[in-house]
Amino acid sequence: MKYKNIKKAISTASIAALGVTNASDSIIDRMDFNGTLLFYSEPDRVSAVEAIFDSKYYMKNNDVLGLKITVDVLTGASASGAVTTDVDQTFTTPSGNGLYTTRANETPLDDTFKDTRISLSPSWTRRWNSNYKSVIGATISKEYDYLSLSANTMLSYNTDDNNRIYSLGLTFAHDTISPEGDIPIAFGVMQDVGALQPRLGTDDTRITADLLLGITQVIDSKSLFQINYSASASDGYHNDPFKVLSVIGADGRPVIENTTTGLSSAVFENRPDSRLKQSLYFQYKRDMFDSHVLDASYRFMFDDWGVTSHTLDVKYKYRLNDVSYLQPHARIYQQSEADFYMPFIVSGKEPGAGSSSSHASADYRLGEMTGYTIGLEYGRDNVDRPWSIALEYYLQDLGDIKGAFGGINSKAEDVSAVMLRFNMDF
Repeated sequence: MKYKNIKKAISTASIAALGVTNASDSIIDRMDFNGTLLFYSEPDRVSAVEAIFDSKYYMKNNDVLGLKITVDVLTGASASGAVTTDVDQTFTTPSGNGLYTTRANETPLDDTFKDTRISLSPSWTRRWNSNYKSVIGATISKEYDYLSLSANTMLSYNTDDNNRIYSLGLTFAHDTISPEGDIPIAFGVMQDVGALQPRLGTDDTRITADLLLGITQVIDSKSLFQINYSASASDGYHNDPFKVLSVIGADGRPVIENTTTGLSSAVFENRPDSRLKQSLYFQYKRDMFDSHVLDASYRFMFDDWGVTSHTLDVKYKYRLNDVSYLQPHARIYQQSEADFYMPFIVSGKEPGAGSSSSHASADYRLGEMTGYTIGLEYGRDNVDRPWSIALEYYLQDLGDIKGAFGGINSKAEDVSAVMLRFNMDF
C-alpha cells in the first residue's frame, strides 16, 4: 500500500508539472516510471553522479505524455588545455581570483571544477492513425554557467505492412553561456591574480538546428535494420571559456609571464563561430536463438572543422533464464583532430603574430584519439519491476604530442573512467 501511495504522489506531481488540469484516473489508462542512477569517475579527475527520472502517462485517447527530469552533479579536476612539461607550471583559476600549480610531468588540471545541472523535458506523443505518429517535446537545462532551451518534434510513418518506418526529426536549441570570470577574449593572455583579465563580456549565445532522417526496415521475423542521417548546424559562441594554450619558448618550456609568481604564459582558445556536423548511423538487431539478442551499430561522423570519427558498438543479450540476462558490451571510438587543433603555441608564432591560423584550441576532445569501452550488464526484465545494473570501463588513448620538443612531454596522458549504472522500472 505504501508503494502505491508513493507512486500516486509521483504521478500527481508529474502531471501537474506537465500542465494537465483535472488530472484524474479517469483520463489516464496506465502509468510507467523509470529511474536511472549513474556514477562516473576519472581517477584524479572528474567525478559525476547523474539521476534520471522518466515518467510516461498513457491516456485513454491513446496519447502519451512524458516527463523526464535529470540532475547531474560534477566535481573534481578538469584539463585546462595547457601542455605537460618537465617543469612546474602556475596558472590563474578561471575566476581570475586564485592560482594553482601543476607539478613537473603532470597534466595541468584545474581542480576548482564543479557544476550542477538540472534538466526538465516534457513530451507529447500522438498516434494519428495506424500509419502516422508524432512526438513534440521541449527541454530546459540549467547549469551554474549555462542555460539551454530547446524544442523538438518527430514525425514517423509506418507502412501498411508494418515492415518499414520512415522518421523525420527536427530540434532547435538556444544556449546562453555565462562562465565564471566572464567571456575571455580570443587569444587574450592569461593575467595574474589582481590584474585585469582579457574579458569580452559576461555572456554569449549559440543557436543550433538538428535534422534527423531515418528508415527502420524489418528484415524477417527475427531481425531489423536501421539507417539514420543526421545533420547539426550551429552558429555563435563555440569556445570553451576555460580552455587555454601554453606559450612555449625556444627551449621547449613555458614562457614565464610573471617572474614573481611564476605564472606560465597561456592564451585563451579561439574556435570558429559556426559548425556543421553530419553523420550516418547503421544499426542491426537480431534475435539469435532462445531470445538471445545481438545489437550492433556503426556511426560515421564528419564536420567542417576537419573532425571525422568512427564508432563501433556491439551488445549481446544472453538470457540466463526467462527473467534474467547478462549483456556484455564493447565499443571502439576513433577520432581525427580538428584542423585548428594545436597542443601548444611557440612564442613569436601566436595567432596574429606570424601564425597563419586565426583559430586554435588545445582541448584534447578536438585532438586525435581512440577510445575503448568494455562493460557487463545484469538485469531482470520479465518481472513486475524490471531492473538492471551495469559496470563499464573506459580508456581514452590520446596518442603522441605532435611537434613536442625540449621539455614538452612527447606522450599525452591517457584518460580512463569507471561507470556504474543502475536502472529500475517502478
